[in-house]
Amino acid sequence: MLPIIEAGFLVNKRGSNAVGVRRYNERLILATVRRLNGASKADLSRITGLSPQAAVRIVESLAEEGRLIKAGKRTGGMGQPSIIYRINGDSGCTIGVEIGRDRLTCTMLDFDGRIIAYDSASTAFPSPASAVEQIQSFAKHHMPLLRKQQREGFLGFGIAMPWFIGEWREEAGIAAHQAAAWAAPGLEEFFQSELGGTAIFENDGNAGALAELMSGAGAGLTNFLYIHIGNFIGGGLILNGEIKRGKNGNAGALASMPVPKGADFDFLLHSASLYQLPSGGETADAPWDAWVTRCADALAFTIIGANSLLDLDAVVIGGTLPQDKLTILQAHIHDTLQHAAPRDFFCPELRIGYNGSKAPAIGAGLLPLFSTYAPNLTSLLKGDTAPAQVEH
Repeated sequence: MLPIIEAGFLVNKRGSNAVGVRRYNERLILATVRRLNGASKADLSRITGLSPQAAVRIVESLAEEGRLIKAGKRTGGMGQPSIIYRINGDSGCTIGVEIGRDRLTCTMLDFDGRIIAYDSASTAFPSPASAVEQIQSFAKHHMPLLRKQQREGFLGFGIAMPWFIGEWREEAGIAAHQAAAWAAPGLEEFFQSELGGTAIFENDGNAGALAELMSGAGAGLTNFLYIHIGNFIGGGLILNGEIKRGKNGNAGALASMPVPKGADFDFLLHSASLYQLPSGGETADAPWDAWVTRCADALAFTIIGANSLLDLDAVVIGGTLPQDKLTILQAHIHDTLQHAAPRDFFCPELRIGYNGSKAPAIGAGLLPLFSTYAPNLTSLLKGDTAPAQVEH
């Protein structure tokens, strides 16, 4: 299993030195502007709890660095119009990668988290060397197309993958030697060395959850379970506005969740993964109907257990299924919950994810940005305000 790299700050949240406090406050300002898609200095002071003087100082410093730009003025109300600042997407970029058992996806994001380039290709079970080769090819093709400022502001690589990519060998149809390559020591160092830049690893389910939190259906939520319907079921858990990793970085690992199977039990992997559908099963009525019923029952069981323990705001359902199929699955899960949940159960909202199959790769691309600039997002939700309306 890959070592877990925490998305840490320069100092702890108490702020043990002045440099660390300033950097934390910069991240707080940037993350708030990003979430609101634009904010004034007064907005930022009110929402973050920073003094007006500190907010002014930080905003002006970030604008001087080119990280923030003036986007217009907000008119109305008393006094002078307020200047609205937004993230300068052209001031940097990241590359996010999802390494799957049968697909490798690369995405390039600007500093504001928007997709600049995207490529996804099916592949036989990848080796570390072949994955690095594909990432290098993507970077070499797309990086020269960027403006100089954006290239020079490159923050690094984010890599999302199943921690146990070599497990479930029978289901994935892979050989022992293929699995062993991903369990070899020095894997992280190999990627860092070959890519020649910072590489931050994250569980693919956590990366998908991060994408929905920062730029998707999780906007405004502080506690939700993310379910990724893919060839293998996956997921991630957001608690108090940040990824809940757990002791081993494996919190939210839905594939191994137990579900009923007659008088015994099975694992969610075998009931809610697309590899169980025969080829073309998504468009054939009988296989699809059987699968979606089994999947909805298993996911409803999982949601009842998770929500009884955690009392979540919502469950976000995404993945590789088309939107119309996800909507059908959402309705089946809702109906099952209404029928099967106990009386004292507060049903969480069921949301469809915005980012679809791209979510893990987008979340991977957000990792260098998130770990460098973004604080615990709970602090951003203490004093909410509407996105800025700007007069250009």
